[in-house]
Amino acid sequence: MRNCIFLLLVAGVMLLFGCHGKTVVLSASSALSQIKIEVDKDSARLVKLGWDTESTGRDSINLLRNPAALQLMKDGKVLNPDIHLKFASDTTVEYRFTLAGKSLFWKIGIGSDISFQFTGDINTEVDKLIFVLPLNPRKTVTSVISSNWLEDQKFHLPIVLSAPDIGQMLVTGSDNRRTIGFTEGNRKEALLQMSVEIPVPNNNNISYLTFTPLILPAPNGYSDLDKWKLVRRGWFNFLQQSCGASGGGKEVVGVWSNNALSDPVSNTIYMLADAVLLMPEIAPDVSIAKILKKSVEYFIDNKTTDYGLVGYTAGGIPATIDDKGDPDPLDKEYNPGHHQTVMDANPSLIIGAWAYVKTSSDTAWLNKRLKDLALIADYMEQRDIDNDGLIESRQSGNSDTRPPRNPDMAFDAYSSGHKNAYVNILSYRAYKCMADLYKTLGNATMEKKYQMLSVNLKAAFLKTFYNQETGWLGWWKSRDGELHDIHSDIPTSLAVSYGLIDVQSGKEMLTRYWDELRKTEFNRFDLGVPICIKPVQKKDMEHYTDFKMFLNGGCAVSNASYTIDALNMVGMSAQADTILNAMINRQATGVYPNGGAFQNGFVDNYPLGAEVYDWDGNTAGYEGHLVYCWTFIHSLIFKETTFQRLRTGF
Repeated sequence: MRNCIFLLLVAGVMLLFGCHGKTVVLSASSALSQIKIEVDKDSARLVKLGWDTESTGRDSINLLRNPAALQLMKDGKVLNPDIHLKFASDTTVEYRFTLAGKSLFWKIGIGSDISFQFTGDINTEVDKLIFVLPLNPRKTVTSVISSNWLEDQKFHLPIVLSAPDIGQMLVTGSDNRRTIGFTEGNRKEALLQMSVEIPVPNNNNISYLTFTPLILPAPNGYSDLDKWKLVRRGWFNFLQQSCGASGGGKEVVGVWSNNALSDPVSNTIYMLADAVLLMPEIAPDVSIAKILKKSVEYFIDNKTTDYGLVGYTAGGIPATIDDKGDPDPLDKEYNPGHHQTVMDANPSLIIGAWAYVKTSSDTAWLNKRLKDLALIADYMEQRDIDNDGLIESRQSGNSDTRPPRNPDMAFDAYSSGHKNAYVNILSYRAYKCMADLYKTLGNATMEKKYQMLSVNLKAAFLKTFYNQETGWLGWWKSRDGELHDIHSDIPTSLAVSYGLIDVQSGKEMLTRYWDELRKTEFNRFDLGVPICIKPVQKKDMEHYTDFKMFLNGGCAVSNASYTIDALNMVGMSAQADTILNAMINRQATGVYPNGGAFQNGFVDNYPLGAEVYDWDGNTAGYEGHLVYCWTFIHSLIFKETTFQRLRTGF
């Protein structure tokens, strides 16, 4: 059979129709998006599916691992209909499915969107139509973004189907609430699949699915629209929801996670809270605020002990109340997954709950959950074991104390513990959030209590963590009294961002840090900044790597947001822009074959993942896609004073 190609310009959309042996290719392009589909003539399967919401040519990337197909089912069994290509034109292909003399017609149309239309009178022979999309996470972790989750871990439309660094589609149906879908996967095999149950048509109705390119508008009040255009597609990379393939199983389906095949973790939910403050809804009936609520509720209901400690990971178990924090190295029964004693999970969850209430005004939910939040906050308060205002972790933080993996915070390669600056910075914000929640409910007594806890913490903070030798903050003070300064700006930067350090003091500290950073001759600001600028001593790391790798001085991408935010807040905008502009330019142009700048698909193999880099730009991570990498896009918005007040203006 001859190959044939036709071009047609319709309403500003360039359409390409081609016959290639056993397949038909449809593609459409406009100034806003590009779409490409290749279908098999004989089997009615989508062999290739691609799109690009910025018209940069990435529609040629096939998002499918295997062909997508329409399954006709009856009583739980997949049927085997006769399939014939009815016709193909420059915009449409249509197939006829025949069973017992009854016909179903599947029309695939392409233009400014993708339309899948289903007509016919086949409901006596078929009780389910399921459109199955086997995705290819090795290429890019295409994730369902939904706030419409049902009790059986399924969702109803609309959803956003997000292909990182390629583009997003708003998926709607003829009857959104009756159009049900589900995700499933296997982390070990890197399998990820979305299926949609389509209402079976009859003579009286037509069923359809529509995939409409989604271009995200800038947050209300944000002024730099030229910069926004460079990052708006990548902004979605921060949003990934678990398909239940890793820790937590099916119970975590729909919970915000490191990526769709990876783990949900509790102690980074405050980052999702910031995203919600900036943009609570990304499409009609697709609410990030509800995703935040679902994630907070999961950890409250499933990973919080009866004494108030929140567990670290969905697959782990928070420690018992009498767990000392530092395990006995001779204890052969010790299981890190069953002895989780992180101290940043509690404040992170409170910050998440506050952001949900702040953006949704859902005081009914707050009243329902206030007892849970108070339990979590009470545990934090009780961990001020010496009554100095600071929270103490169970781990001692002493050097060479923890050969097993037993972190007290999300930066889990360090042997941190006791008085941890990072933990206390988040706790300061959480106390302020609790005060604001009680203010919302008109409870002045409890509002005052948490305000005083924040005041007491602030009074003790600087004198505990300030390092006279370096002129900035150390990270933790261990039980033996040693201040552990790993030459990272993170404690200083985050403290400045949350108003725990005044602007003048913060500027002095960050000026010293910047001067020391420049002395290292580090110049790959497109990667962010190193997490620390000198090697961390082996005695201060549980998981040791060479310097400039992973958390021993690697560029973890996400840590750059702390630096950028703080530099802007103290008036060092030139330095902040040096980092931010380089990262934005990398994001806009991409580095990897999938268009990724800070992700190379699902890797799950250290050091091949592109969420951490050494100083030369070589990969030094393991996930491949880690949602926190795109917090620097939030920093682009938080650069403006109006938006800074969203998280500090209690």
